[in-house]
Amino acid sequence: MKFKQTIIAWARLRVALRLFLAGLKLELANDFLRPLLGVGERPSVRKSSGAAPPKNERPVIFVSYCAGPALKGSHKYCGGEKLLNNLVLLLRRHNHEAFMVSHDGKNAGWLAEHAPFLSLDEFAERRREVGDVRCVTSWIKAEAFLALCPRFYFWDHELSASSRSHFPDLARFVAKGRIVRTAGVNRAVQAWHRAIFETPALLLRQLIDEEHWKPDPPRRIPNRVGFFDEGDHGMEYVARMRELTAAAGLDLEFVQLAGIEKEIISQMQICGTFLALNLGKSPLWGEGGPMSPQEAMACGTVPVCFDINGPSELIQHRYNGAIVADFHPEAMARELIWIYSEHGRREEMGRRSLELSAICHSMQARWPAVARFLDLPPE
Repeated sequence: MKFKQTIIAWARLRVALRLFLAGLKLELANDFLRPLLGVGERPSVRKSSGAAPPKNERPVIFVSYCAGPALKGSHKYCGGEKLLNNLVLLLRRHNHEAFMVSHDGKNAGWLAEHAPFLSLDEFAERRREVGDVRCVTSWIKAEAFLALCPRFYFWDHELSASSRSHFPDLARFVAKGRIVRTAGVNRAVQAWHRAIFETPALLLRQLIDEEHWKPDPPRRIPNRVGFFDEGDHGMEYVARMRELTAAAGLDLEFVQLAGIEKEIISQMQICGTFLALNLGKSPLWGEGGPMSPQEAMACGTVPVCFDINGPSELIQHRYNGAIVADFHPEAMARELIWIYSEHGRREEMGRRSLELSAICHSMQARWPAVARFLDLPPE
C-alpha cells in the first residue's frame, strides 16, 4: 500500500510540474511577449486536452473496456458495460456507425439489447480502413483496447479508481496527450478532472435506455419495496426497516430484485418504491450509481437513496424521491414512512420521477452532451 501511494504521489507531482511549466510559459507569452509584439488581447487560459480529430461527415466510433483475455470487455452485471453499451446504441439510433469491442467479439448476453460487438482483431482491421475513428473507454486500464488507439476519449465513471490505483496511468496518458477529451459521469468526477488536470472536462451523465426502462402501470403494486443485494449490510438493513415500518402501521412487501436486465426491468416496474442500499465504493467519494435510482425513476418507481455521489444530482428530496443523509436503516425507514403516510403521496412522487426521467434523464435528452463529448457533426 505504501509503495502504491508513493507511485501515485510521484505521478501527481509530475503532472503538477508539467502544468506549472505550461502555465509559466503561457504567462510569459501573455504578459511579456505579446505586449512587446503588439499582439491582440490575452487568450483564455482554459485549453482543450488536445485537438479534436478531423471532422468527417460520419466518423466510426469504437467503445471498449477490454484489458485483455482476463478482462475481455463484456461481463455479466457490469454497470460500466451497460453505460458503454447504451452509448453505442444511442449513437446508432442517430445513424452513426458504432461498435463495442471485446477480446473475442462476444458479449455476456445479459442486457436487454446488446450493441454490435467486434473482436480486437476485427477492430484493428476496421481502424486501418477508416479515416475518422473515435475510440472511447471508461476504464483507463483497458490496455488491450487502448494499445490500438493512438488517442481516445475518456468517459470517467469512477473516481474511486481514477484518483487512486489508476492515477499513474491516467496521468501518463494526460501528459502524453493521448486523451482527446474527458467527460465525468457526475459533477464530482467532472470537477476532479478540471482541478487536477486543468482540462475543460465535460459532464456526461449515465445513459439509461428508455426504450426498455419504462413504466407498466397496470402491474404496479404500490406497497412493494424493491432492493438489490448491495453487500453484507443489506439484509440486516431491510429486516430493520421491515420492523420499523410495520410498527408504524404500514404493510410493506420488501422484495430483492435479481437476474439479467430484462428480468430486473419487469421486477422494477411492479415496485412502488426502490431502496438504493449502496453505501458507496469509496469513503471519500462515495459513488453509488446512480444507475439503479435512475432506472427506478424511468419506471415511475420512487427511489430512496443514501446521500452519495450520483443520486443527489437526480433526486430532489421528497419531490421525486428521498435522499437519506444518515447511513443507517432507521433514517431510510423514516423516509419510507413519510412516503406512505399520506394517501396518494407515493403516486404523485412516482409521477414526478417519471416526468423528470423523460424530460431530463432519458438517453435522448443526453444526446447533445454525447455529441459535444465526441465532437460529432451537427445533425
